[in-house]
Amino acid sequence: MKKTKDRGQNRQERRLAMTKNKLVNQGAVRRVYRQIILLGMLIHVLYVALFGGLGMSGMVYYNVGSTVFYMAMLVLAFYGRYRIVVTLIHLEVCVFVIVGTLALGWDAGLSLLLIALASLIYIRPYRCSWIPYMFSALEIGVFVFLKIAWDQEGMTPAISVCLANAVYLFNAAASFTIILVSSTIFNVSSALAQGRLMRKNEILQEAASTDSLTGVLTRYGLKEQLEPLQGKPAMIALGDLDDFKRINDTYGHICGDYVLATAARLMQETAGTQVCRWGGEEFLIIMTEQPEREAQAVLTGIAEKIRSYPFSYDGYQIRITMTFGLTSGVIGPDFESLVKLADQRMYQGKRQGKDQIVS
Repeated sequence: MKKTKDRGQNRQERRLAMTKNKLVNQGAVRRVYRQIILLGMLIHVLYVALFGGLGMSGMVYYNVGSTVFYMAMLVLAFYGRYRIVVTLIHLEVCVFVIVGTLALGWDAGLSLLLIALASLIYIRPYRCSWIPYMFSALEIGVFVFLKIAWDQEGMTPAISVCLANAVYLFNAAASFTIILVSSTIFNVSSALAQGRLMRKNEILQEAASTDSLTGVLTRYGLKEQLEPLQGKPAMIALGDLDDFKRINDTYGHICGDYVLATAARLMQETAGTQVCRWGGEEFLIIMTEQPEREAQAVLTGIAEKIRSYPFSYDGYQIRITMTFGLTSGVIGPDFESLVKLADQRMYQGKRQGKDQIVS
């Protein structure tokens, strides 16, 4: 009983830990997007000051509007609309670079922002992994288009060479900052991906170790439980629900599942046992602390609990019995042969009239 409670408690602790990790990861994701948005907002605030100092009122108004845009992105990120946020930010930067290049000239270096933003392919809130690469290709395309168009049209910059160099340095600093943030995001994304992989492995391991219908161990789970018990003597019983096919044929498989789950619960309530669903309606019971006489008494108690339990389904009272084969041995490489011997004794009990223990 204690081991059953311990396994149930461990499963509950793992689920709580997984839920906690999920919430932590969600918080980390939210912080990443908030930092990206705040960085964009800060850059545009600095642009307002820069263009205000240059007396370019049109660019000041544009960047005030961009600042308001990033405030709206904060709201969307708060509600988890990450795909919309990332898409709009990519488009906003492309439009800003086009407008800024036409207003200030190619030498102002606004196009550097496109190269920096193209590095943010690690931000993938989309269902399709190729979408970030599509945005990167768009930004590179805009970069090449602006360069070719500027050279062919022979446009004249609206600011002096000295001011263009100053703006260029500012844009270079902003671009380097974006790239540094991108590397940080990559590290966070890698950690989150690793965490998700570990959680999936835990879920798969738990699913492989525990039978989903009855809640007892599977063969894989039993193997894990027996590893620390290698070399120890044990009593091994293989039990089979009598006439289980008749129950399925008469009352249906839903009733059969109910009988299996209930019988497994009754077996698990017995102290000092490890219960494994060996296959179908067969259950393997391992007792490592009882001599043969006590092990027989344990099985007698289990058989009596199942025999006297009021199995009821759809208004029908169903009498369930169980036949056991019992053997003793040492847990080790020959474990399968011990189970085979218990299986032979169980079928001997079936031939002798069922509802009995053969040892």
